[in-house]
Amino acid sequence: MKPNVRSIAYQLSQPLLSTTSFLMSLSTPFPSHRSARVVLFATYLYLVSPKLVSGEEHISVKWQDYSEDNDRIRVISRYLGFEKAISNQVVLKAHAVHDAISGATPTGVPADEDGNVPLSNLEDIREAGVIDLDWTHGIHKSTFQYSYSSESDFLSRGYAFSQTSEFNKRNTGLSYGVSLIDDDVRPSFFETSREKESYDYFLGLSQVLDPNTIVALNYTYGDASGYLSDPYKLVRKNTEILPNIFLPLSFSENRPADRTRDIVFFNVKRFFDGVGGSLDFDYRYFTDNWGVRSDTFDIEWYQKIGDNLIIRPKYRYYSQSAARFYTLDLSGTPLEPGDTIQGLEPFYSSDYRLAKFDTHSYGVKFIYKFSERYSIDASFERYEMEGKDETPQSAFADADIITLGGSLWF
Repeated sequence: MKPNVRSIAYQLSQPLLSTTSFLMSLSTPFPSHRSARVVLFATYLYLVSPKLVSGEEHISVKWQDYSEDNDRIRVISRYLGFEKAISNQVVLKAHAVHDAISGATPTGVPADEDGNVPLSNLEDIREAGVIDLDWTHGIHKSTFQYSYSSESDFLSRGYAFSQTSEFNKRNTGLSYGVSLIDDDVRPSFFETSREKESYDYFLGLSQVLDPNTIVALNYTYGDASGYLSDPYKLVRKNTEILPNIFLPLSFSENRPADRTRDIVFFNVKRFFDGVGGSLDFDYRYFTDNWGVRSDTFDIEWYQKIGDNLIIRPKYRYYSQSAARFYTLDLSGTPLEPGDTIQGLEPFYSSDYRLAKFDTHSYGVKFIYKFSERYSIDASFERYEMEGKDETPQSAFADADIITLGGSLWF
């Protein structure tokens, strides 16, 4: 039973490939630019999701402005990607992002009497890219991937292999793979760089239910080890320096040196003949050994207007619990942060990204195809964070995201 490939593919705007979305996400620093690294988890997003149409040779360009309210983080991104068939069986894909990052981000020190958290200014350039080599042999497609990201204080390299096989008259897809990320953390105040590694293993299944519907279910297990703290985040403690004399001193945070995570992802794509539109719905469940639990719901609607225009409204909801070692302040606790060793207990962090919070993202995208060879797109998205514990609301950032792009097919 074959899906309505032409209808679904057109509604989902097939030039805007999942890899493209992944690279653009690198320049969207939710909730801080330090969290947006090149990760080979792209394999999970890009390869496990069901592919409804074969890729065509094309070049895509994008420009994005991510701007947080109140002069927080701003990222201006420029993106370039292409896809080229080397032979009937081998396809090369390459995607690159240049980010100009500026603004301010919370240090982790408690808020002042007015509820405003202290901020630290930053400015950096990030260069990132992903190269894929797809090899189709019979009902199987093998993908080899290399990723790279560089900043003044950070270097990341990633490697991945995955395979997707189609059975049951190509109505059932089985995907599996493994990825490795090798990072060097090297701020100027470190005598030597510190390393961390992350492995991800995934298994996915996709199924055509009827000519207009495809569902996918995936599981990923990840294991990260090494220096997992943020070198720029601090914790505060009123420390007794002389009998009955206390000073508010700041110390580097201390996170565990290992982090395991389990992720379950469900996706359904459905084309509705009567209205000429497609629904794309995702649900993602995340849990780790730091005590963080999260649920993500993402819904997009692709509506065709006339012969050339597609409008895509979207909404995304994310809810997260706090890490068990998250704290606003160490004052009044027996912990002595000055005596601890990085990666060993006791653990503590005042990074608001490990707090309990919800986020809402909503926006609209317009895709216009001038011909079979050329299209442009423009989107606006609003991103809002809401704290759900005692963390001051000033720590969380809201943002506007404007994206412009175009694609040319050969």
